[in-house]
Amino acid sequence: MSANSTHQTCNHPARDITIVALVSGVACLGTAVTTMAFNASPLATLTGSGGAFIAVLSAGMNILSHIKRDA
Repeated sequence: MSANSTHQTCNHPARDITIVALVSGVACLGTAVTTMAFNASPLATLTGSGGAFIAVLSAGMNILSHIKRDA
């Protein structure tokens, strides 16, 4: 970068939201596999993995909004 160049912020909200959703999906699948490994019922597996998805998604969106607010 040269000394005279201006810094441009790159805003890609769709990319950021997609990354948060994919991380939530991976956490959901990991929770489902772990729950099934303990021979839990299908309802317990669904409840646990759904709860993990919602928890990671909401935490990720809160972090994302906090980062975007400061930028």
